[in-house]
Order: sequence, then C-alpha cells, then structure tokens
Amino acid sequence: MTHDFFDLPITIVDTPEALAEALPAWFEAGLLAVDIECSLTGMHHCVLAFLQIATHDQVWLVDPIALPDLMKPTLEAMSEIPWIVHDYSGDGVVFKRLYDVVPTSILDTMLLARALGYPQPGLKTMAKVKLGIHIPKEEQDSNWMMRPLREAQLSYAARDAALLLPLLRTLAEEAEEKKDDPVVGPRLAALPGELRALFRRIRRYQQPDDNPIIDKVRAMGLGERAEQKARALSDFRYQWGNQGDVAAVMELGNRWILARILHPPTTREQLERAIPNPRFRRKRLEELWEVLGEPQISIVED
Repeated sequence: MTHDFFDLPITIVDTPEALAEALPAWFEAGLLAVDIECSLTGMHHCVLAFLQIATHDQVWLVDPIALPDLMKPTLEAMSEIPWIVHDYSGDGVVFKRLYDVVPTSILDTMLLARALGYPQPGLKTMAKVKLGIHIPKEEQDSNWMMRPLREAQLSYAARDAALLLPLLRTLAEEAEEKKDDPVVGPRLAALPGELRALFRRIRRYQQPDDNPIIDKVRAMGLGERAEQKARALSDFRYQWGNQGDVAAVMELGNRWILARILHPPTTREQLERAIPNPRFRRKRLEELWEVLGEPQISIVED
C-alpha cells in the first residue's frame, strides 16, 4: 500500500476500552470528519456496519457490530461536536433512523462543492479535482458486515474520512476567492439555508411504509396472498442482507420476486433453476420454498 499525506495513523475501536480512550480525543479536536459504511440494503433498511472518524492527524475506525449497546450514547456525545461530512442527506437518515441522533452542526462538503459550481460533486471526483488523488471505489459496495474486514477495506474506509478535512480547506479557500462572484456568491450565501432545510428533513424523517415490489403486485391486482409472498421475500432480502449475505441483495431483486409471484414454482427443482448462485441456492432454498412452494391456487382475483 502506498502511503501519503492522506494516510493517517489508524486506531481500531472495537472494545469499550478503546472507545473510552477515543472519546476525549474527539472532544479535544473540536471538529470531526465523519463517514459511514452500511449493509447493502439501502438507507431506509440498512444497518450501520462501520463508522469512520478523522481529525487532522488521526483516524478512528469504529466497529458498531462489536459495540451495539454503546453506539447510541457514543453518537449522542459526538453530536455536540461539529461534523464535516460529504452528502449528509443519506448518512443523516441512517443516524436518525437507527439511533435518533442528529448532530448539532455539520458542514457538508458536497453541498459546498455544488455551490461552487462542480456538476459532479461526489467524493471521488472532488478528491481527484481538488486534492489530486484517486480513490479506488472497488470497496464501496463490498460486504461491510463481514468480520474480519480486509486490509483494503480498512484503508478505503480510513481514507474517505481522512480526506474530508483537507477537502474542506481547499473548498473553503476557493469559496473565499469566489464569494463576490455574481453567480457563485449568491449560491454560497444560500448554503446556511440549505443546511437548515436539510436538518429539518432529517429531523422529520420517518421510515416509508411503501415497498416498490409490493406496490407493483397490488397495482397488478394479484391478490392478498401474492402481496404476502412479495412482502415475505422482501423481508428475506433485508434480513439476510443485513446479516452480510450480499447474494441475497443481488439475487432477490424486484424483478426476480415479481417473476416468482407471476409464475410460482411448482417443485423445488423449478425453484432451484430460478436461483443462479449455487452457494445462495444451497443456503436459502428451503426458506424460499416455504414461501413459494405452498399448494398453488390462482392468485389472480376476479
């Protein structure tokens, strides 16, 4: 691994003792770069798999799976310290939904980059444009629920957090230079209002009741039993995905679920042929058959 200015010393926080040592350092810093990695089931259903916290000279990688009972009080304590984040709209939903925590103050570098006129203000793009470094994204959609995490995952997670403070500095310098620009200036002036509106949306967040595949089955008039099957299969996807079963997320897509509802398998062999992934098939076939393999009746109602 090539080390440079953005590869800061890393401390793994996966015990109560390590967490107790880290908290004073975070309060002493007075400003924290915060990033997260989640299971692959989307912000409305995921679990928090990893929490990255960086200061100017240190990165802490916090393992929520190892510290489940300590995450809410930890985040509540952290919420009193200003956070630097990149795209808080998604991460904020995760913190609010899982822990009912909203930080007192944030500065979102993605919103700042957008105000400065960058049309694609994602972290990978901004790191390349403003800091001159390339962030490999191969690990972004990897399995963050598995333990132990690979060295490449740890490096990726640490760097994403370590970049935020240098990125903020470079963007702040550009903002100072462009504050009187007739186009950029008004957008910069509007940033506090954007952040307030974002905070209001996050504080009012409620997990949606709807589910696209269940809504589709309902709209097609396939009947209550079909809706029950669609819900059960969706629940499997969230449950297994949040346990770290990436295949569940990949295999149990909405199209696959709808196809099984419209054309129910009449035998285990039919269901097996509909599951391409052999490892997932061996692991989950019986549970899927319990939902899909009941004696078939017409599910299309008059």
